Amino acid sequence: MQGNGQMQKPTVSIITSTYNRSGLLRRAIDSVRAQRDAPPWEMCIVGDCTPDDTEAVVASYGDARLRFHNLPEKSPPRAHGAIAKNWGVFEMARGDWIAYLDDDDEYRPDFLRRMFAAVEADPGCPVFYCRCQYRDKATGRRIFGNPFQGWLHRWNREKLQRYNFINTANVVHTKALIERVGGWNPGDYFDDYDLWKRMSAVTDFHYVNRPLVVSHVPDCPPFFKRLFTKGVKILLHGRRLEDQG
Repeated sequence: MQGNGQMQKPTVSIITSTYNRSGLLRRAIDSVRAQRDAPPWEMCIVGDCTPDDTEAVVASYGDARLRFHNLPEKSPPRAHGAIAKNWGVFEMARGDWIAYLDDDDEYRPDFLRRMFAAVEADPGCPVFYCRCQYRDKATGRRIFGNPFQGWLHRWNREKLQRYNFINTANVVHTKALIERVGGWNPGDYFDDYDLWKRMSAVTDFHYVNRPLVVSHVPDCPPFFKRLFTKGVKILLHGRRLEDQG
């Protein structure tokens, strides 16, 4: 294991894309640094040409495992952080494994320990995913979702072709796999779903049936409204947005 501020060859590189959220970012960073009995990690934080004090926030920890790069140009509005994630994966990451954490979400303390226990138990699998716990982003109140979530998220390739049941922050995969299938597509409205489907075309995923990530979302009515809005956009424009302004 690694001590505070020490740097060794990381097992996993955690990729975080961010824009103008330096205050929220501390929660994400703190959750990574609070991991218990974790393999060596680094957190590659990529600013999407962010104008705020994110660089100073990262530097304030004095932790060599936290690395920051700010892109010189802002990504297109609908790229959803894909360009920043690709920079983190292909230009910064030194680990053989890749994980993701949005700047407004957090890992539970045993995320890395439990995910890599699963890796050790199934060493031939290149993709692992778990479940989320949801909280209201304004109040922190727990949002209780579908009581069958544990069963619904069970791995099934055919089911994944119908809908995306895997959150980005829930995933750990090998760097070799994303080098094989290609990175995040900034022209796809659901860039995460596009990536999971390309990965699933060449391998099975391993499901870790535990809520190891906390995702902060709008309270229930706005959350479902957002899902409805996304559905309407897909019906009107399709999933790929390369030719849209």
